[in-house]
Amino acid sequence: MKRLTDNCRKNIFYFSSALLIILSVFVLTSCGNTRKQKTADPNSFISVTAQAETKPVPRALTEDSADDPAIWINYSEPDSSYIVGTDKKGGLAVYDLSGREKFYYNTGFMNNADIRYKFPLASDTADILAVSNRTDQSVDLFRINNDGSLEIIHNQQLKSMLKEEVYGLCMYQSKITGKYFVFVNGKDGAIEQWELSAHDNKIDGKIVRNLKLKTQTEGMVADDETGTLYVGEEDKGIWKFNAEPSASDSCVLIPLSGEKENSYITSDIEGLAIYKLPSEEGYLIASSQGNSSYAVFNRKPPHKYLGSFKIVSGTKIDGVEETDGLDVVNFNFGDKYPDGLLVVQDGTNTESEAPASQNFKIVSWDSIAIKFNPQLVF
Repeated sequence: MKRLTDNCRKNIFYFSSALLIILSVFVLTSCGNTRKQKTADPNSFISVTAQAETKPVPRALTEDSADDPAIWINYSEPDSSYIVGTDKKGGLAVYDLSGREKFYYNTGFMNNADIRYKFPLASDTADILAVSNRTDQSVDLFRINNDGSLEIIHNQQLKSMLKEEVYGLCMYQSKITGKYFVFVNGKDGAIEQWELSAHDNKIDGKIVRNLKLKTQTEGMVADDETGTLYVGEEDKGIWKFNAEPSASDSCVLIPLSGEKENSYITSDIEGLAIYKLPSEEGYLIASSQGNSSYAVFNRKPPHKYLGSFKIVSGTKIDGVEETDGLDVVNFNFGDKYPDGLLVVQDGTNTESEAPASQNFKIVSWDSIAIKFNPQLVF
């Protein structure tokens, strides 16, 4: 009996040791995966199709040219709203909501664009478009007229002091002071905040704040209602700053906004936009350029990651790859876009299954929202 007891003890010891090893391996493996979501299956991305596309920019097939869209709402005639698209090899294009080109301006290597409404001038107000101009290393300002045409409204170009060429850009209007601002960044992660002011019926600007991230940035969007600036650090994720010029330079990284934590995101993080709903509800949307998808986060903190979608080929319009810039608006544009629309740059455009120069695709918001589970609000 004693020998049997000893054997039992040995067996228990060996079993316990083996169990500890198994548990240790499991714990180490689990810890190693805590920063990553499950591996992204291409079939797990939500698929949507575009309802329209713009005329291609006037560049060669091989040129990376179209970059960032901005949607201008014509509040008095919603059907006559327009999309302004940047051509970083030559200028600005203005399209109607069916994608027809209305105007093209040879204004330089225009990279990112954003819009704000009713800027107060001496005798009028103006809806203004701000654009980063890589030709002149500046921020350029334009008035948007009711027919979609553009005219220069800056008193003089806002010459950037960034060491790297101007790149990403967004606008911000403070709820606290009512003042208008432009944020512009460079490829080294440096960011300037410009305050705009009226000079008779033109606009001047001055740098009032500088921010810095460690590596390359581009996509930015400011939330006027919450006073928040979101900046995409391309290889890291999305950072949030207080957008007020008097605020500190501290920032917070949004969880699951980069590829190191979220396998549904692949660098680069590019365009950023906000679909706004009442009471500060809504969604922050980011272009995940490396896997041609779009990540959706709650607008409210802690900005929960809700899922990702892709724009695939439909019966008439091709899918979208490698998006740079995007814009989204919650507004009733009529029967085709009653709950707003998303506009994205297409890095690999085709027409009639043949390669074509880059353009912008237009997607109804409700066609995206109904695909999520639970559905997004629209």
